[in-house]
Amino acid sequence: MKRWQGTLTILAALICPILAPAPYAQQPPGGTISGIVRDSAARPVAEADVTANPDGHRARTDSSGRFTIAGLDGGNYTVRARKFGYSPAEWTADLAKNGHLEVTLTLTPRLATLDTVFTRADGQCSALSLDGFMCRRQRGKGVYLDYTDIDDKGTTYTADIFRDIDGFRVDMRPTRSDIVRVPVPMTGWRCLTYLVDGRPTSGAVRVPLFSGDVVAMEVYKSPDDVPQEYQRYTWSGGSRCSLAVFWTRLAPLRP
Repeated sequence: MKRWQGTLTILAALICPILAPAPYAQQPPGGTISGIVRDSAARPVAEADVTANPDGHRARTDSSGRFTIAGLDGGNYTVRARKFGYSPAEWTADLAKNGHLEVTLTLTPRLATLDTVFTRADGQCSALSLDGFMCRRQRGKGVYLDYTDIDDKGTTYTADIFRDIDGFRVDMRPTRSDIVRVPVPMTGWRCLTYLVDGRPTSGAVRVPLFSGDVVAMEVYKSPDDVPQEYQRYTWSGGSRCSLAVFWTRLAPLRP
């Protein structure tokens, strides 16, 4: 009898840890923002990128359009949802310490998504629409960044994106009203030409000051690498220049 009691005691010691309830998964300390991203027809948008700033927290929506961003400090947050083919959406509110907020963000479709890349009859990519950016990224020689690449750099100002691009530095230069950041090529080409949504800068067309307003950009350190559709912009005062093309949320997806 004692032998059986000893055997039962051993079996109980082995079985109890298996049957004991597992501890709850520990959630990161701090506040949480969760919600859903939909399109204008109330359909969930999967694979949308969602950021919470400040601090640059990021999540991506699942197949049902849901996302969760945890471990946030209390304070004012701007939540932005973006995906190629849609205009971005933003939501701003105060998050209490260790609090939780549920939000719904609605993305407006902007034509079809960029599944197909169009080229002209002469083999050139579009110069004035985002599908041209996709086309050149597939076969070009420049540096190509979409909004996820730009977000990963954690910059506030557009000029600071150039700090991590080979062949460039960022200088601080005084103006009449402020001190501004200016990207400068470090190669033999000392000038840098800008295009915004495929058009030269002017009084009405300016490079976005903040990197959050740039959805994509392409940078060509050498004028020889600039694609044919932009070659005429590499000349300035008889010298050849590097080229940077910025694409904003106002850029058309296709011609």
